[in-house]
Amino acid sequence: MTLQTIALPPVIERRPGMFLARASGPYDSAAVSDFIDQGLILPRNLETAVHKRKIEYLLGRLCLKRCFEAFGEAPLLVAMGEDRSPIWPNSWVGSISHSKGQVVAVLGRSHQYAGLGIDLEALIENPSTALQTQICSDGSELENLKSALGLTEQQALTLIFSSKESLYKLIFPRYRKFFGFQAARVEHTVERGLVIELQEKLSDSFPASRKWVVEWQSLNTETIETFIAETSRT
Repeated sequence: MTLQTIALPPVIERRPGMFLARASGPYDSAAVSDFIDQGLILPRNLETAVHKRKIEYLLGRLCLKRCFEAFGEAPLLVAMGEDRSPIWPNSWVGSISHSKGQVVAVLGRSHQYAGLGIDLEALIENPSTALQTQICSDGSELENLKSALGLTEQQALTLIFSSKESLYKLIFPRYRKFFGFQAARVEHTVERGLVIELQEKLSDSFPASRKWVVEWQSLNTETIETFIAETSRT
């Protein structure tokens, strides 16, 4: 199979000055060589990865390429750091995620957006008490989403997990330090909908009590997507 038989990811303007592209992965039939014509190759640290991971990476970069093209720009290299997180070129911010055959990327200009975070998560199969303790800041975090949104325990825990992953992706390019699930809390409010709030100070730019609105949707019965955008203050 070649890229001529794989539909190029469609692109939408997610917000003014921001584009999003989404693809489904033909993991079993696609080959790494299929992406060469698009100018996409694997970094060395993925050459020994399993086939599925290789194709997820290439589809993610193909989605980013489509976003750059939607801006009318020549696609730039988005390298992968030692921790495997994307290294965004100057003047750009973005986020990439993949799960259950779905790949998504979002890209914006840094003069409009300080950070972007997007995450796809398959439903957590076994929301054990131990896992809830690891993900949730306290017991009321899970109960709030179950009650306010009418979610099952699986859905609510997955939504909390995904929201915190999106926040991590939004903050990490500027903070450059690891922080855990307990550093933030997710809550649904009547006034603002789904909100995530820092529970501890990470830095002067990311103080305790700082909040972001979380946009979310169920892509299908198995996958939840969350998205956070922070507009630039300059």
